Amino acid sequence: MSDPLQPIEPYRRHWIEYAATLVGLVVAVISLWVAIATERANQKMVDANYRMVAAASWPFLQIDSGNDDNGTNRITLELQNAGVGPAKVQSFEVFWRGKAYTSSAALLRACCTNDKTTTFQTGTLPVLGVVLRAGDQRQFFRFDLTPDNKDIWKAFDRVRQRELSYRACYCSVFDECWISPLSSAQSRHTLEVQPVKACPTPVAPWEQ
Repeated sequence: MSDPLQPIEPYRRHWIEYAATLVGLVVAVISLWVAIATERANQKMVDANYRMVAAASWPFLQIDSGNDDNGTNRITLELQNAGVGPAKVQSFEVFWRGKAYTSSAALLRACCTNDKTTTFQTGTLPVLGVVLRAGDQRQFFRFDLTPDNKDIWKAFDRVRQRELSYRACYCSVFDECWISPLSSAQSRHTLEVQPVKACPTPVAPWEQ
């Protein structure tokens, strides 16, 4: 009489199969970690390269003023780019005692003239919308001393050294923008600039 059929034993996995699975899991985890670390390193390199390029294109505006132009008694006001990249001047304001003025005529009449003043001549150039290259300057105000304007000229010479202040908003070629308060009383300029996403439109911009 034949033996009865024996039940088939369930398949038993060999320890080598478990080891292979574990090794595969470890390799997958290591590969994932390497991929993440590589991506982070690449991102850091991209950020560093961007900062280097941005630094090499960084503009910085300052004010320069004087009362002697190659031996001529002439008051000048200049906007200068002391940075290493072009500056796109989006807005510019001139203040006397906290109030913004839109033109040289309005400023001089407010600060330095009297009831006897009739006319005076100044030389001006617009600043708004100008692109200043690195090391470039824009002389936006010129006032020559003449026998007819001696009192006004001297009065404004005192004002421009102590009482005038300025505010400029400018952008780099990468459209990174800053607002900079500029003051004659603070040794021509300040290093404190405020980064902004876009330049606001001033209420009373300096026209010329």
